[in-house]
Amino acid sequence: MWMHGHYMCGFWWIFPLLGMALFVMVIILLIRAFGRSASSGSRTEIEELRKEIHELKTEIEKQKK
Repeated sequence: MWMHGHYMCGFWWIFPLLGMALFVMVIILLIRAFGRSASSGSRTEIEELRKEIHELKTEIEKQKK
């Protein structure tokens, strides 16, 4: 009935397990990659904007004097 007896004979069942493991690894890598790029990019942008605001404030103070 199932490959000469028991249905677990052979190694056909390993392929779905390998596929699921590969799928999970790809999903984890994508989450980590997009998570890091989004957080690090926004942090640097925030720091740059803060520096620009500080520079503008100092220029405004100079203009007032």
